[in-house]
Amino acid sequence: MKKLAIGFLLLAVPFALFSLDFYVGPTAYYASVIQPQSVKNLSPSGMSVSDFAIGGDARLMAGLLWGGVVGLYQPGTDLLPNQLQFMTDVGLGLRILFLRAAIGVGPDFGLAFGNGATQAFRAGANLRLTGDVILGKVSFGLSWLSKIEFTQQSLSDAFSNPYGMLGVAVLFKL
Repeated sequence: MKKLAIGFLLLAVPFALFSLDFYVGPTAYYASVIQPQSVKNLSPSGMSVSDFAIGGDARLMAGLLWGGVVGLYQPGTDLLPNQLQFMTDVGLGLRILFLRAAIGVGPDFGLAFGNGATQAFRAGANLRLTGDVILGKVSFGLSWLSKIEFTQQSLSDAFSNPYGMLGVAVLFKL
């Protein structure tokens, strides 16, 4: 398995040198409609303001390799604190004509404040799946973010229990 991974990286590096694109723009996320009962219990009346998050998205695309960072503000409620989140990821992407699909994992950091926040700083990991329609210097993207741990079990749980945040972004090439 290690030889296959090393071989793949050696093949991917030359492709990464041919193109280097940097995109940045606004993004908005919504907490997934697929929610575990513990999350539904926090908002018994249904949808709340804390289900939404707004911020910015930046992506560096280099051939098959890509990296990204999403910064989000998620307002709190009477039961939940306000949150600032920064999710970074590195992964592989494939572009065919004007379509791009990618998957990445990486660390994320959060800061909770107000509304009785008990734990101010949080660190963890995230899994991100993204698809983009690239039209010239503008990219329209759809992303799914799920908080995970850096374990194989956590990654498989993220796919079998797809609770996360679904987002849209309009990115501009710099």
